[in-house]
Amino acid sequence: MTFLYQFIISRPRVLLMAHEKLLVRLGGRTAEILKELVDRGYFNTKSEALRAGILRLGETYGLLKPASDYWRELGLEVSKSKLAHARIAEAIKRLEQET
Repeated sequence: MTFLYQFIISRPRVLLMAHEKLLVRLGGRTAEILKELVDRGYFNTKSEALRAGILRLGETYGLLKPASDYWRELGLEVSKSKLAHARIAEAIKRLEQET
């Protein structure tokens, strides 16, 4: 079964996502870097920056493939498939929500 077929046809329509609420205390250089990332506009909030950092750790330790891998797989499947534009657009939208 190809990646795009699995993504469009086999994926459940409702994605259940785990939620974890944490209190994180940062000080020193760690707090300064986090503030600077937001101040420079790389992230809108500190929470957003922390989430991005956790995803990067997931990539580093092999728990998550880099987003570029998913885009590459999707591009390969789209180039060799005859799926309707609407179904491809739907798959891209779901992919963007996950990354």
